[in-house]
Amino acid sequence: MSEAGAPAQQPSRMARAFRALKDRRMAAMLILAFAASIPYGAIVGVLTAWLTEEKIDTDTIGVLSLVGIGYSFKYLWAPVFQTPHGVPFIPVGGRRSWLILCQASIAILLVVLAFSNPPHNIGLVALICFVILLLGPTHDIILDAWRIEVARSDEDKDLMSALYQFGYKSGGFISGFVALLVAARGGWVVSYVMMAGFVGLTVFGSLLAPEPEYNRHEHRTRPSFLPSVPVHEATPAVAFVSLCWAAAFCMIGYFAVMRLGFHADISSSAFVLEQGPLIVMLTVIAPAVVAAVLLVRNRAVAADAPLFHAGQSRAGKLVATLFRAIFDPLMDLIYRLRWWTVLVLALALTYRFTDAVWGSFAYPFYLRSDLDALGHTLDDVAIASKFFGVIATILGSLLGATLIATIGRMPVFFIGGIVAAATNLLYADLAAGAHAVDAFLAFTHLDGPLIAFADFAAKLQPHAIDLPPDHSRRLARLMITIFAENIAGGLALVAMTAYLTSVVNPRFAAVQYALMASLTMLIGTLGRPWLGEMIEKNGFHDVFVVTFWLGGVAVALSVLEWWRLAREARMKPESAG
Repeated sequence: MSEAGAPAQQPSRMARAFRALKDRRMAAMLILAFAASIPYGAIVGVLTAWLTEEKIDTDTIGVLSLVGIGYSFKYLWAPVFQTPHGVPFIPVGGRRSWLILCQASIAILLVVLAFSNPPHNIGLVALICFVILLLGPTHDIILDAWRIEVARSDEDKDLMSALYQFGYKSGGFISGFVALLVAARGGWVVSYVMMAGFVGLTVFGSLLAPEPEYNRHEHRTRPSFLPSVPVHEATPAVAFVSLCWAAAFCMIGYFAVMRLGFHADISSSAFVLEQGPLIVMLTVIAPAVVAAVLLVRNRAVAADAPLFHAGQSRAGKLVATLFRAIFDPLMDLIYRLRWWTVLVLALALTYRFTDAVWGSFAYPFYLRSDLDALGHTLDDVAIASKFFGVIATILGSLLGATLIATIGRMPVFFIGGIVAAATNLLYADLAAGAHAVDAFLAFTHLDGPLIAFADFAAKLQPHAIDLPPDHSRRLARLMITIFAENIAGGLALVAMTAYLTSVVNPRFAAVQYALMASLTMLIGTLGRPWLGEMIEKNGFHDVFVVTFWLGGVAVALSVLEWWRLAREARMKPESAG
């Protein structure tokens, strides 16, 4: 064939991806992902460092951490943003107007938080944090919708996913490493105003982002069990579960308000041990039981159905929206897994417990100098946790992905549960004098280079002359411990993500994954007040030992799930034969 008649050679996938970087959508994606990470880092992360420096006890910090419950239930209001309606007073389009509203509100609230004087206004601090941690997940919901809607090809989707991760990690670097260094030199007010300024600047990302092209006359459909359930059953089912969730939120809210707003003498451990199981029952078990009843009673099956029907009332639309958000993912799990749904939900609730519950008390353990805490400086924590720790998380994620490709998903899932729990014992060793960590450093000869690096970092600290003689050795211990813990955490996170992805039905991917991912944070969030009170009574060492043993629950459940999947795989060839 002549050269003129030869078909034009298509650019490679990588070449098309790099070409797409010139697109304003990609620049907007990077900025918006940067904005998404700062609220969580500023409130769930470095705020505990500020509170620790202000001598606020871990019991109060544990209660305050309950304001992050919004990240565990964001899937509930995600259906509100299925349609691209906008904010009336921000005329820039549907998705962009909500992004701008969230970003501007978060920036303003971070400034208010900066001047809130936490020791004297802990109730106000809790209220501000609660609103920020509602706006943060709302921003995530809208950003995810925008990212999916503006993608024009598979290359776009892949590139935007990569840019999202890069932007999110970059924002975490600002709300972690940089925020701590600024606080050490200019104070917490300056640090929070800085973070607010970064969030405010991301409004330009929303203005840069093109609004997705919608076909407003398109009658979209989605698989649902709703057509199989009579209205007179669907409506009371939605109402009952909504009341259950409202009751659970009221229990959490009453406890937090009374403790933080009115300084009531209510035991955190009593709240968790007495009301925690009831909250789990109201938010997880009750919806699952109702979903099972609806499924069995009506012999329901999923079918493609329009989101709403023509002429449907607002009440009918609300019921349909909540049914799809609450019951569709649960009914599909029960339809496919039967009684094994209990095991899958139990794994979702417990697997990340050791990570989720520990996060709120990391900074108090690093910074406090009483009990059996470590007494480090803000610079120490920035270097060990937000520099070495981030690198370790990335390496752990790569290790997890490599192992999954090599030995399979469930072996890595099992290993991830073990190492995530076991690394708590490293922190217990630090609290007890670091004998095991010192032995490891000496055996591997890592103590030399790590101590030399710590000596160099110490010279850059604002009060270097006041550091104790053994500062560099103690920082070397902290760096290697955090590095090991974050390697394990990154591996466990990849394993959990792969497992949840395998469990999710692609037909219900959005709502089902959102539900399962949200449940991974629930138990850890509810357990923090109990552990905070335990720390004040017994110190940190006992908490690390307790969380290690509690992590064993997830390990045992992962063995049972591994056996179930292996048995299912063996049965498939037999049924096929």
